Amino acid sequence: MSSEKVENRICQNCQQNFVIESDDFAFYEKIKVPAPTWCPGCRLIRRLAYRGERALYKDNCDKCGKNIVTIHAPDTPFTVYCSSCWWGDDWDATEYGKEYDFSRPFFEQLHELQKVVPCQATNLRNSTDCNYCHGLVRCKNCMLVFQGFQSIHCFYCQTPILSRDSLDSDVIVNADHAYETINSNSVFNTKFNYFSDNCFDCSFLFDCRGCSNCFGCVNLRNQKYTIFNKRYTKDDYQKELSRWDLGSYQILQEAQKKFMEIYYKNPRQSSLITNSVNVLGDDIKNTKNCQICFATRNGVENCKYIFFCGLLLKDSYDVTLGGDTSELLYEVTGSTQAQRTIFTRASNHVIGVEYSENIYDGFSLFGCAKLRHKRYCILNKQYTEEEYEALIPKIKKHMNDMPYVDKMGRVYKYGEFYPPEHSMWAYNETQAHHWFPLTKNKALTKGYSWRDETARDYKITLDIKSLPDHIKDVPDSILEEVIECAHHESACNEQCTTAFRILPDELRF
Repeated sequence: MSSEKVENRICQNCQQNFVIESDDFAFYEKIKVPAPTWCPGCRLIRRLAYRGERALYKDNCDKCGKNIVTIHAPDTPFTVYCSSCWWGDDWDATEYGKEYDFSRPFFEQLHELQKVVPCQATNLRNSTDCNYCHGLVRCKNCMLVFQGFQSIHCFYCQTPILSRDSLDSDVIVNADHAYETINSNSVFNTKFNYFSDNCFDCSFLFDCRGCSNCFGCVNLRNQKYTIFNKRYTKDDYQKELSRWDLGSYQILQEAQKKFMEIYYKNPRQSSLITNSVNVLGDDIKNTKNCQICFATRNGVENCKYIFFCGLLLKDSYDVTLGGDTSELLYEVTGSTQAQRTIFTRASNHVIGVEYSENIYDGFSLFGCAKLRHKRYCILNKQYTEEEYEALIPKIKKHMNDMPYVDKMGRVYKYGEFYPPEHSMWAYNETQAHHWFPLTKNKALTKGYSWRDETARDYKITLDIKSLPDHIKDVPDSILEEVIECAHHESACNEQCTTAFRILPDELRF
């Protein structure tokens, strides 16, 4: 009989059964936290509900008064600074520090602190000429790009990394002139390219590797001059390809329909795994010893329940959108270059940080918000190392003796991530809604908040039926038009703005 410890539990949130295995218990013991009371799926959604990214608003900086674009709606209770003011040296987040109150639940006190310490309008680090963007590091000349890293001239992209001159593409690495390309590495001049690497001059690919001059293909390896999985000579390829002029919207729709026929007709891998050993999940590259992991990249090792992470993340559980030389993370979202960090969001260059958010260069912090270059703080109040070490065990005991109970009756002791009702964003403003969409009523019944669409005063000047079929027939005057979205008259659950404009760089592309 095996002596390994395995425990079945009922999720406190969804009331479904989940299993905690012996390796899980060993990890929790290693970082000194109790086993979770929420199942892995509910834990993921809870973390994503703390990632407001793509909902942008216009407001004024609460410090300098200038007009800003922000991820925080103007009617929220949070103080919001523009990037220049937030990074300025004339204020210090410890000014908002509070003495810990043992007569009140910890999460209540933390939420009050989060509401008064100034937030960044958008998080842009070492980036220039990036308008209506958030979560960028060392990027230039980008528009409506989110979570980008060292990318240039990208528009409407999510997580472009080391990429340039690309539009409407998500999770691309080393991409150049990519359009409608998703989860692809090292591509050039690709259109409608999905989960395909090291390809160039290609359109409509799925799960292809090392291909060039291919069109409408699935599951190819190191091929060229192929259309809908049929090989051609170079001359015949050019002749056949001329029939598929993607400048025409009608022909584009025909090509997409035929590509989808090939896509469904061909067998596919059970999961997309490349250069990886002992892994379970999907969209995994250069990963080792990881279970229940999705979209991992380059050096993720010994991890479990990982979602969109990479760049040397090791020995961690329940991490969402993080990594970059990090280890021993648990219930963390949006954090990089972190060690022994748990129950924390949007923090970088941190060690030994718990229950904190938006920390930069922090060491031994507990229950803190928006601190920079600080050590030994609790609720943003500065302590000596001895005072800090003596107080932390008392606070953790207090969290268990006086837990926070949310409006749904869920109990939050030490070892739980933040309550969803304390998120700075409504459910439909977050990544949770992007990956796990809910209707308003469903979200409210689950204890999330919801933000209704604000009234818009622009007038649509061009309906989609009036758009030319071919790009060559589109006049420059289209730059002055407010164009109807195809969802304009339908019930849309995708934060549809009902109309859009085309930018000069976009039209040139």
